[in-house]
Amino acid sequence: MDFKMKTLKVDGIHVRIQIWDTAGQERYQTITKQYYRRAQGIFFVYDITNALSFQNIVKWVSDADECAPHAVQRILVGNKRDEEHGRRVATEQGSKLAKSYGMEFFETSACTNYNITEAFTRLTEMVLQAYRTELKSILPPNRDEFTLTEPAEEEDEYDTCLC
Repeated sequence: MDFKMKTLKVDGIHVRIQIWDTAGQERYQTITKQYYRRAQGIFFVYDITNALSFQNIVKWVSDADECAPHAVQRILVGNKRDEEHGRRVATEQGSKLAKSYGMEFFETSACTNYNITEAFTRLTEMVLQAYRTELKSILPPNRDEFTLTEPAEEEDEYDTCLC
């Protein structure tokens, strides 16, 4: 299992995200379910050169449906786009599966960094939008006495932490 922290600037806000990567390995299935419980965003990643990894997405989505919060944001990612010669899963298949689950879809290459930043930025945007929507729903109807402002930007300070 791999864990990383990354800071992105989204809509002018510095967002620090935690990334937990189980690499889809069966031996981490029990642990992964525990991480789903607190997740705000999930990438379901398959290898475009491995049809079995694509087929396993159904299981991973089912696990997330069972364990993750209802409002968790999700994106389907087909990785290894740099290995087009070995492709076993067509782009259209990935797009169709993502659409069937109501997810956005990206093809990426971790090797060449193709679409990596775009995918992480988009998932972060989705999580922030869901957070803002939730916040608006719990504010009192008369919001005149409340003002939502962005905090002043300070060096080495982060406005939001996504876990």
